[in-house]
Amino acid sequence: MVSNKPHILILDNEPISSHVLARVLAAEYRVQRVPDANHILDAVRRPGRRPDLILLDVSPPKWEGFDICRQIKEDEMTQSVPVMLITQGDHADDEVRGFKLGAADCITRPFRLDLVKARIRRQIRLKINNDLLERYANQDCLTDIANRRRFDLALDAEWRRAMRDVNPLSLLMVDVDCFKQYNDLYGHLEGDQCLRQIAGAMAQVLTRPGDLLARYGGEEFAVILPGTDLEGACLIGGRLREAIAEMNIPHLREDGVGRVTISVGCASERPTQAQSCHQLILTADNQLYAAKNAGRDCVRAGKKTV
Repeated sequence: MVSNKPHILILDNEPISSHVLARVLAAEYRVQRVPDANHILDAVRRPGRRPDLILLDVSPPKWEGFDICRQIKEDEMTQSVPVMLITQGDHADDEVRGFKLGAADCITRPFRLDLVKARIRRQIRLKINNDLLERYANQDCLTDIANRRRFDLALDAEWRRAMRDVNPLSLLMVDVDCFKQYNDLYGHLEGDQCLRQIAGAMAQVLTRPGDLLARYGGEEFAVILPGTDLEGACLIGGRLREAIAEMNIPHLREDGVGRVTISVGCASERPTQAQSCHQLILTADNQLYAAKNAGRDCVRAGKKTV
């Protein structure tokens, strides 16, 4: 069982001080000591499981903590994670360099433990408050999934990440079929409840930490699928459609279908400098309209209908 304590990662090149830090902080936090920079970067890039604070050793001769700090703070998806640097008492220039890279604070070796704990408590408190503000800014108040603002930021960041890593990026556009008829027949309160149920069911399908489900607007949703090609996107789209069908929400539609259904449009690209993420949205949106024209309750990608 994962602890509810705030999670702190420590990369300290001196085993003794690393052990002291971990022991002193263990009463209040879930402390994880990591052996190298790769472990830090892997952990901080896991959406939903990111640490609440990172302590990085920037002492000579390695100074690798500076590069890790730079990478974390240059990435829109990770820059909100606070970084504190572990410096030597006679290297004040390291603190200046760290602050320029975006570090939140520094602790100096040899440690004054009461001061270390106070500084860490302050950063954790700020992180919790910032997370709460970010949640209100990025969460759709009706469905409790990501809102349009969060979607726009995430798609831009994932597009640039996919371009850098030379990976595919897929997008699903999802629309609840005949939803105006549903509102007219059952009322807006039932319509709101229907959207909440649909969002919850789709969220259950999306099990990978990097996938993002967002309310795009009205009865339309969007799903960002990093590292996924068109075939994989169609597979996920089909699972979403099946999940909603299995809910069997009654809807006495004019077309004779007796339950709520969704239509899904799929698009996938390997981003390049010559393109933009807006093309991905346009392609997925066009495929969504194709799914509607193909009879609704289906997944469409190019000429492929699922």
